[in-house]
Amino acid sequence: MTALRYNSNGKQALRWLIGFGVSLLVLIFSIFMLVRGITGKAQEFVGNMEDFGKEQIQRMDSLNNLYTNSKDSILESTSVNYLMGLEPDSIKGKVPEQFYSYLGFRDYYRLPIVWPYSLHCMDSLGDATLYNEANVQQFDVNDNGELSCDLNGIMTFAFTKEHLIGMKVKIENKPKKVYFAYDFKNKSEKIFKSEQELLNYAIGKGFEKSTELKSCKDYYNEF
Repeated sequence: MTALRYNSNGKQALRWLIGFGVSLLVLIFSIFMLVRGITGKAQEFVGNMEDFGKEQIQRMDSLNNLYTNSKDSILESTSVNYLMGLEPDSIKGKVPEQFYSYLGFRDYYRLPIVWPYSLHCMDSLGDATLYNEANVQQFDVNDNGELSCDLNGIMTFAFTKEHLIGMKVKIENKPKKVYFAYDFKNKSEKIFKSEQELLNYAIGKGFEKSTELKSCKDYYNEF
């Protein structure tokens, strides 16, 4: 009986040890696979971040070169020459060069139009907000005295010395296209039911019959 009890207990202990060993191996294997998976994702994440970082550095270098090395070419561009021709007589030739040459930094885009106005885009060149920069002394710093004209969501536009016309998107229950004309002198906005109605009004205010509304991206790329 003693030998039988010993054999039975020995077999149970052996089974327990085998089961424990198998469980331990499964646990170790699971941990290994988990760590391997996490490591792979971490490496992928790190790789993506490195690529993103390189893209941002390249863009910063590009913008820096654009501002430092190509400033003169910007000031001599057709677009800037046109804008200089629209300067009010009272300040003609006195507008700071940076008003025309500073086009933004990183995910901030600045589109100069008729002094002292410019369009600002954040994150992308999809839509813009109109700003009055008459009090700005330095255009590449924050809190520089620029004032919002409360004209937001501008998607396409055209302008003369006296007016800005365009299409903006107004977000209410759902996005809605709104056609507008902004009077620089009176700082007032007029709304229209359609693009054709807007263009008919614009022609009466000195716009060419061939006037087309331009996207922020297309305008930005002209500099």
